[in-house]
Amino acid sequence: MQPKKVEAATPADGICRATCSADVCTFTAKVDLYAGELGYYTFEECNGAINPTLGMEVGKTYKFVQADRSNYYHPLGFAYFPDGAHADADELEPSIVPPGSDSNCGADMSCPAPMYLQGEEYLGTYSNDDTVAQVSSGEDNFGLDDYEPKFFHPIPEWTSYGPFSISLKFDDEEYQQDIFYFCHIHQFMTGRIKLLKDDKPIQDKVDLPALGYEYDSPSDFDKTCGTFGLDKFQLPYPECPEKFVCDVPQDNANLVQFSSCIDAMDCHMVAGMTTGVTANSEKALFIHQMIPHHQNAVNMAKALLKTGSLECDNLEDETDDCSLEVILREIINGQNAQIQAMQAILEGSNYPEEDDCKVDVSGNSSSPAARPYILSIMSSIVISAVTYTLMYQI
Repeated sequence: MQPKKVEAATPADGICRATCSADVCTFTAKVDLYAGELGYYTFEECNGAINPTLGMEVGKTYKFVQADRSNYYHPLGFAYFPDGAHADADELEPSIVPPGSDSNCGADMSCPAPMYLQGEEYLGTYSNDDTVAQVSSGEDNFGLDDYEPKFFHPIPEWTSYGPFSISLKFDDEEYQQDIFYFCHIHQFMTGRIKLLKDDKPIQDKVDLPALGYEYDSPSDFDKTCGTFGLDKFQLPYPECPEKFVCDVPQDNANLVQFSSCIDAMDCHMVAGMTTGVTANSEKALFIHQMIPHHQNAVNMAKALLKTGSLECDNLEDETDDCSLEVILREIINGQNAQIQAMQAILEGSNYPEEDDCKVDVSGNSSSPAARPYILSIMSSIVISAVTYTLMYQI
């Protein structure tokens, strides 16, 4: 689902400051997987705010800690425009001069750029910060090419590598606008950073560059389930059978609630997998069918994780709960990335974003649940196969 576009930005209501020592300020990153379709960043220092606007003092070192397991598949990046390379926009790199600056930093590759670390080891050779590594000249490796690929590894391996973090010192005094943090794997998760001088925003009247889209706002039903986009698919719904989950014990309130979430997500998938073929393409038909199929897998995994019924302190443990949490997190993050890849193929090939057709099954007296039931079983089989592939692809 593509974010809704907006025309203009409005001034930020508030700026979250980091926890600072004498030399370093720290933002501790997490990802709230339930805050939207993809999830959004939060920071421990920002009181639970979703994709908060951060404040960074020019010339000061900031450490972004990505140790929490929710950061899996979400390596942070930094850019001069929303979503960085996802939108073909300039990122903070050693050779990229900040827009509007007269700096000659591009010549010796000393422009502001993040420095990526695994544990205490800096993964690059570029440096504009002697608190991390000796200041360099002519070096363009800032560690991302070693940092990002590890976020695709199976999550037990990822957690075993030690805490991941990024050091960023923005030291260009001439740049007058905001910068952005974003996810290198999933688009539309970007957040704003206000550059500060003496704790006051350099750009305090407006938010520029504009973000360009609104954040997801889950319905109350989705907030309860931990899902996204299911509110209108609560049963009864004309394109779905009367139920997907049978014989739910009414004295088990938690199971009743979870079953209602399953009913809605299965209905969403079935309704989404009734598609046309207006693109006259097997590839388009596959993608139009597979996106709602993947969305069902993601929603189902998020809903189970949301229940809090899994107990796993260490994802390297081989308990049933840990094994299941590994599966859930790999489904959520891996299949969301695949959904965006398929959406990009549709756009690049000029195929319609969706190709829905309405099939009313509510009045079908000849086994109305048969076709959706088969689709649901197929979903379980394919989810298992994709999960196995994700766990062992690297």
